[in-house]
Amino acid sequence: MDKQSLFLHGKKVSYIESGNVNDPPVLLLHGVPESSLVWGEMFPCIVSCGYRTIAPDLPGFGDSDPFDEPSTWERFEQFVSDFTTKLNLDKFHLIVHDWGGLIGLKWACDHPENILSLFVSNTTLSEEYKWHSLAQIWQTPRTGEKVMELMANRLHFQNEMKKTIPNIPDETVEDFYRVFRTPESSRVILDLYRSGNLDKVKTYNEKLNHIKIPVTIIWGENDPYIPNEFAYKLQNEGLPHANVYIIQHAGHFIQIEVPDEVNIYIQQHFQNV
Repeated sequence: MDKQSLFLHGKKVSYIESGNVNDPPVLLLHGVPESSLVWGEMFPCIVSCGYRTIAPDLPGFGDSDPFDEPSTWERFEQFVSDFTTKLNLDKFHLIVHDWGGLIGLKWACDHPENILSLFVSNTTLSEEYKWHSLAQIWQTPRTGEKVMELMANRLHFQNEMKKTIPNIPDETVEDFYRVFRTPESSRVILDLYRSGNLDKVKTYNEKLNHIKIPVTIIWGENDPYIPNEFAYKLQNEGLPHANVYIIQHAGHFIQIEVPDEVNIYIQQHFQNV
């Protein structure tokens, strides 16, 4: 899948854009350890609904350069502002997954006037969430760095990803691996998780309640990282008018695992906005 690139503050940002430039824009934000390729099966569906898609590789992931400064949650939120300003995206629909949701939902709360609708999967701002075991390892100084050394082994990473997502394309595995290549590149993930204090968003459920746009929340039934109960917590705590759907027999990476099912909900979402 062909990527384009632009420069922000002297850093290359790679992104995939498809659809008619005059159609309403949709911004897609991926998670960890992903890239814009996680949305590969979604692009044609969204475009067929009459929308323009823009999906960046977040800084340090895929083909995008990392920040010079630590890759904190706040810095990624600022990136969304800088990137959308650069592309003259004033009002847009937002689709998020995993860490793309922590970044994107926080951004949406701070810029509600810019968001036309939300399509959310496998992410949470809930104070009740307890980080999964790998996240806790990444958050631990020295231990996180040691684990990153193991994950830098390309073959080991490929095998683990294939176990988790058997149908993942080789190109996508390679793109996801880029962030783990060196101790310097993997610092992006360590910085991000170590900045991920959910106390920062204690006020955000109230802010979410002020977002009165169309919202769809979808989840994999068997997500091992963020249990599907958090789909309903997100609805109950912040987005009571959202439509919630749990995809049976699917895990965390639903965009790759069950793209046809995800696209059904995407079509439904965009037919109703």
